[in-house]
Amino acid sequence: MTVASPGVYSGKPRPAVVVQADRWLQAHPSVTLCPLTSTLRQAPLVRIAVEPSRRNGLRKPSQLMVDKLFTVPLQAVGEVVGQLEPQVLVDLDLALRGWLELA
Repeated sequence: MTVASPGVYSGKPRPAVVVQADRWLQAHPSVTLCPLTSTLRQAPLVRIAVEPSRRNGLRKPSQLMVDKLFTVPLQAVGEVVGQLEPQVLVDLDLALRGWLELA
């Protein structure tokens, strides 16, 4: 989990998860991210719940916004603040497959 610069959906930096393959991080000038929000909504297919923990570095209950993926230049990405728990990664993978019709 990392912090991305402000974008269209937010006027502030926000935590986000890198959702592109590691092999492209060195070979490509941009990175695709899935942002998080602490504004919770009932949309279980596209909003994945993430509880705050030491591991992930979040301070509030949040949701991964699978319906708001975005790509930014690598320079727009800040420091790593944590790592998602294994089950959240599984849930994110399933949600991405559904959103992008890869399943």
